[in-house]
Amino acid sequence: MVRIAMICVGIVVFLSGCAVQEFGSNLKYNIQGEYYLQEKKYSGGRQAFQEALQKDPANAQALYYYGRFLLAEGEAKTALPYLEKAVTYNPGDSNYHFWLGTAYGENNLSKKERASYQAALRLDPQHGLALTALGNNLLQAGELDKSYNLYQRALKIWPDNPQALYNRAVILRKLNREPEEKLAWRLYLDSYPAGRFASIATDRLNSLGDSSYRNYQLGARTVTLSEIHFVPLSAELSAVSHPSLDLLGAAVANMKKGKLHVIVYQQNNSRLAKKKAIAIRRHLEKRFPQLRDQKRIRISWFEVPEERTVLGKKLVLNESVQFFLADPGKGKIAGTGELKIVEPAGKVKIADAGKGKTGKKPVPQKKSVKK
Repeated sequence: MVRIAMICVGIVVFLSGCAVQEFGSNLKYNIQGEYYLQEKKYSGGRQAFQEALQKDPANAQALYYYGRFLLAEGEAKTALPYLEKAVTYNPGDSNYHFWLGTAYGENNLSKKERASYQAALRLDPQHGLALTALGNNLLQAGELDKSYNLYQRALKIWPDNPQALYNRAVILRKLNREPEEKLAWRLYLDSYPAGRFASIATDRLNSLGDSSYRNYQLGARTVTLSEIHFVPLSAELSAVSHPSLDLLGAAVANMKKGKLHVIVYQQNNSRLAKKKAIAIRRHLEKRFPQLRDQKRIRISWFEVPEERTVLGKKLVLNESVQFFLADPGKGKIAGTGELKIVEPAGKVKIADAGKGKTGKKPVPQKKSVKK
């Protein structure tokens, strides 16, 4: 009996030692893996976990992180078996299922991708990335209502989730729910007012008759600004528009060349239009004295509405502000004419970028003044 007891104690000690060793290895792998991922040192992480797998080929964490680094380096096909093994060895981790789903998606295995995200959500219903990714998967499959509900859940967890914000608006557009679509585009632009998708979102918002944001062509660059506001019934700039004008001024100042044209439209009130144009110029020259010293700002004003076409929709704006940058090398306006929007190549998680055009600069019918 004593001998049996001693054997049992020895087994317990041995197993406890194994457990401690495994815990220590997993803790080390977790610290290493997250460090390399956060620092975006993917090649270093790949090498470290390749060496780890040579010593411990059945370790779920080593398999998981090695698969993650392969994915980060664009080797989704190679990453897939490692992530599959990681899930086999550790099926209770929602992150393992999520990243396996990502690998399936990169390999165009849509059904397996969906199943992996669903498995992640069974383990963790609040997994924001899995909610968003499953929403993307269902959107691409045309299951709009299910996708919309998933984005709504994701936004409760992360209100500034860019994919959920953008694709929610895409779905509302497909469903012809115009009032909700307008609000959805504005909410996206409130959080992400710059970049390629901001430009697309702005065109779609404008095509619905909403000018809360607007694209301006400054040479080869498209700048998205929120609408320029004035104190009601006056030419005093509203403080809410100062950041937009400051962004515009900084962009023009950095370009070094070209004249910025400021055009104000005010139906049947040329005097107010002129005052507004002067107020904008004064603000820009005060914030960016080099623009004043180089005489790079010209102003115009018209007592007619502005007419423009966005995505095939003709818009008439009774009061508005337009900006453009004259190309000094060619002696003509930069950015006039049609601007074609083409989706990026490859798999795009922000769905349905679409195609469209901005309108040509309208030709005023009434007297204007330039200074």
